[in-house]
Amino acid sequence: MSVPGCAVSRDKLILLTGLVTYGMGQSLLFVIFTPVARALGLVEWQLGVIIAASNITLALSAPYWGRSSDRRGRRTVFLVGLTGYAAGYATLALGVHAGLLGWLTTGPLFVLLLALRFAYGLVVGGISPAATAYIADTTDERSRSRGMALIAMAGGIGTIIGPVFGGALAGVDPVFPMYAAAALAMAAGAWAFVALPEPVRHVAAGPMPRLSMFDPRVLPYLAGWVVVFGVFTGVQTITASYVADRLGVVDVTGGQRTMMIALLAMACCALLVQGVVLPRWKAPPARLLHTGFALMTAGLLLVAAGSTSAALYAGYAAFGLSFGFTAPGLNAAGSLSVRPEEQGAVAGLLSAAPTVGMIVGPILCGVFYRVGPALPLLGGAVLTALTGVWFRAVPVPDPAAGRG
Repeated sequence: MSVPGCAVSRDKLILLTGLVTYGMGQSLLFVIFTPVARALGLVEWQLGVIIAASNITLALSAPYWGRSSDRRGRRTVFLVGLTGYAAGYATLALGVHAGLLGWLTTGPLFVLLLALRFAYGLVVGGISPAATAYIADTTDERSRSRGMALIAMAGGIGTIIGPVFGGALAGVDPVFPMYAAAALAMAAGAWAFVALPEPVRHVAAGPMPRLSMFDPRVLPYLAGWVVVFGVFTGVQTITASYVADRLGVVDVTGGQRTMMIALLAMACCALLVQGVVLPRWKAPPARLLHTGFALMTAGLLLVAAGSTSAALYAGYAAFGLSFGFTAPGLNAAGSLSVRPEEQGAVAGLLSAAPTVGMIVGPILCGVFYRVGPALPLLGGAVLTALTGVWFRAVPVPDPAAGRG
């Protein structure tokens, strides 16, 4: 059976639209929620724990959803994830709104938001593994990196739209953009329900394959995802405080605007890599990883050394360039390292690994920020530099030369 390449057909367009709405929600969480945290009475460690909470359950649920997509279908699991995302995001917005209106004091509000984020992670975990496995089913090995770049690019587009979308609607109410994002996710889910077909599998359906996170074929790429998202999410969690304490932007509107510009710079650069550079530069996954981790280290050092908004924006732009290379590199290498019948299982692990970083990163950065605002950035730079060196010793698969 011939496997199609990675052209953006209607089914991929529907799939990517769902991923764009998911990316919007991720960026809105930092643009809208983190700047109002102090107005809610939440301190940095509480904010970090709330953001990390959903990632605990997501890390546990994503491998299950990945394997489940082998049995129940990519389409079904993707729809469950989008529906859970819409409902979970709307209830989180209700919780934040209740805090801003003074209906709940800080203690009960913290517990409520924590519980909502835990529940959200249980159901949203199907989006990424189902999408990743769908792309693996509909691309061949030589086009796998470009296919995975589509997934990352969709998230990048969502991250670009999210701040603009939030800025345009925040005038209605600081939390209104979160409600609107939930409505868009439900609309994307409805389109997928009506028009998204189930892809043809590389192998016949059977028992759900299991893949250990310690399998040496995929462990390096899972570890890479933990580092990438631990650093990315941790830094984004403390950026609102960094903007207030180091740049002197203390009002909520100004903090939201600064975060919006920084995230836009990051998302535009990620999109530039995934939409312009990678389709022309046929680099193997190893080259993508070496380039991406070097850029991430440079961005962290730039933000740590700077004390102006320009340095912050430039550092975030470097983060975007970095993510543009590392995301397709890690997903393609992980997918190429396993057999066709294990694509659902590896997609679940590749989707769960970032959430482990998203659990640890915000908490550690929140704690270390209290010691010194630059400490989380410098620690992240050391970690990403060491990871980049490590990947020079890892035998990353090269599709042009066969499996690694």
